[in-house]
Amino acid sequence: MATYFLDTEFNGFGGELISLAMVGEDGRELYLLNIDRRETAVDWVAQNVIPILTSGDADPVCTPLNEIGHKIAAFLARDRWPHIIVDWPDDLKYLCQVLITGPGEMVSIHRFAAEVVRVDSYPTTLPGAVQHNALWDARALRHALTSP
Repeated sequence: MATYFLDTEFNGFGGELISLAMVGEDGRELYLLNIDRRETAVDWVAQNVIPILTSGDADPVCTPLNEIGHKIAAFLARDRWPHIIVDWPDDLKYLCQVLITGPGEMVSIHRFAAEVVRVDSYPTTLPGAVQHNALWDARALRHALTSP
């Protein structure tokens, strides 16, 4: 069972998915930006998330919302039973939403295990980390849970 660390950014409580990132225990990364966003960013998100979507080496793949789940399935395809760790329940909510493609239909993921681990990933000793960027937050979560 391979482990993946997941983080999402979204437009305030219950708002649209902005970005989603997964970082594998093996270092593989997936960083997706939802290009179908229609909501205007709430003030906090406009000030703290939108400006840093491409911070450092975080270069998201711009993806229509209806393709995000397929990109996740392709990313996880090599593992029979991926284990996904998040630090907040909304991350799982957004993951599950993009995996559903229609009534009674979902992307091709046979199974996965999910775990919520309440941990503060910041402050971090991870060089270059940028809080509130989904990729950096997934990296920081991995770092917090795997570093001695």
